[in-house]
Amino acid sequence: MGAPSFLAKVCAFKFLDGFLIIYPLYAVMFVDHGLTPWQVSATLIAWSTTAFALQIPAGLLADRWPRRWLLAGAQLVRAAGFLVWLLVPGFPGFLLGLTLWGVKSALTNGTFEALVYDELAEAGRPEDYARVIGRAQGLGFAAILLASGAAALAARFGYTPALIGSIAAGLAGAAAALALPRARRATTLGRGDYFGHLRRGFAYVVAHPAIPGVMAVLALSQAFGGGLEGFWPVFGREVGLANTEVAIFAAAIGASQAAGAALAHRLIRARQAVFSGLFLLTGAALGAAAGLFQAWTVALVCLVAAAFKVIDVNFDARLHHAIPSESRATLAAVRNFGGLTTMTLVLLAFGPLADATSYRSAFLAAAGALAAIGATRLVLVRR
Repeated sequence: MGAPSFLAKVCAFKFLDGFLIIYPLYAVMFVDHGLTPWQVSATLIAWSTTAFALQIPAGLLADRWPRRWLLAGAQLVRAAGFLVWLLVPGFPGFLLGLTLWGVKSALTNGTFEALVYDELAEAGRPEDYARVIGRAQGLGFAAILLASGAAALAARFGYTPALIGSIAAGLAGAAAALALPRARRATTLGRGDYFGHLRRGFAYVVAHPAIPGVMAVLALSQAFGGGLEGFWPVFGREVGLANTEVAIFAAAIGASQAAGAALAHRLIRARQAVFSGLFLLTGAALGAAAGLFQAWTVALVCLVAAAFKVIDVNFDARLHHAIPSESRATLAAVRNFGGLTTMTLVLLAFGPLADATSYRSAFLAAAGALAAIGATRLVLVRR
């Protein structure tokens, strides 16, 4: 398959995967339907626990079955979750919807990256992975930007139009997934037993000198970047933004993430200390935003979101360069398993803390944790 055609199909899938009109509004929708901070956190925990419980089995499936079919099924499962939100608005419905979203995340995370890397490797261009995945992610966040603009308009008419548009995007995303390559290398592998394949994957991780450290950085970035992402709209609401302005804020976050992902490959050869410093600066920026807690501080949140994408893309590329093709999706799933486990711990702390004190205090605590992680890593790297 030609490079332009492959890139176009990858970008089309990521665009539709990110074009969710309800995305910038769903946390605010939960609050408007009477959910407490703990209940909002519980719905996000349902997503993360489902995703990490199914992450490794999904990775094993992706090393045995056509990855495009898994990606298509994932889109349909998430669309079903949005339908539940439409029909059963309230804590039980929101909990079920985010559980289905967790199934989608398990089937997608690792599978998509493995498909892209193996296709590039088969074409003799594995070194292009960081650039291609960065551009694809950038377009995905551009889709969030456009969807947020649509959400700003849809917010005037309630949440129903946003949910219907998101269901339609899921159906289109499933079609785009089926247009992706078959990942022939992956479909011919993995005829061994399930647990044997998993055992070999874990043994490779333990034996490799670099992989555990890379996975640890990815887990921390995913835990805080992904865990707090669901609360960014609430941050906007807490500092005084209206629903329409929250949607615009989400669009700005999407633009920042797109820029971070698209430009991340420029740091592909940067040393560990650079990324440790980035963790520290991210904590400082979030601390300033939560400390001042005024409307203009949402700009600092955008910088935080962009920084997480720079870290994700660079360390994801380092991981894929270090793992073998026959276990690629499985080991990528192990990486996401670690991230989702850590994210669940973050959410278990964030929600109850916000419930007991305030959202502002919870954001300040997250900022302190990020700064501490960055400072600790800087000390360890220098040693």
